[in-house]
Amino acid sequence: MLYGLIHVRYILTSKGMAAMLEKFKNYDFGRCPRVYCCGQPCLPVGQSDIPRSSTVKIYCPKCEDIYYPRSKYQGNVDGAYFGTTFPHLFLMTYGHLKLQKPSPRYTPRVFGFKIHNP
Repeated sequence: MLYGLIHVRYILTSKGMAAMLEKFKNYDFGRCPRVYCCGQPCLPVGQSDIPRSSTVKIYCPKCEDIYYPRSKYQGNVDGAYFGTTFPHLFLMTYGHLKLQKPSPRYTPRVFGFKIHNP
């Protein structure tokens, strides 16, 4: 647990951000499962900064949503070891990686007619 708390501090430093940039470019954290994001690389994020409260999730910078990681190993890592701050600070630091939101949005249809959502 001590290593995890040190890890969350390290990845927020400039050296840690540079290391995470390489992992991001290599798709080490996975890709967004959403079809319209076209395989956008994701970043790890915790839903809480309190240890043992939730596991790590992946954050897609394109659709700005979080998903469960596909890897069983990643799914068992404590989310507090990445924290709630990391992906947002990362994208502020490396602003050129921040993409516009995907323009197409899936619209459910039956026989070509849009379905009304109340």
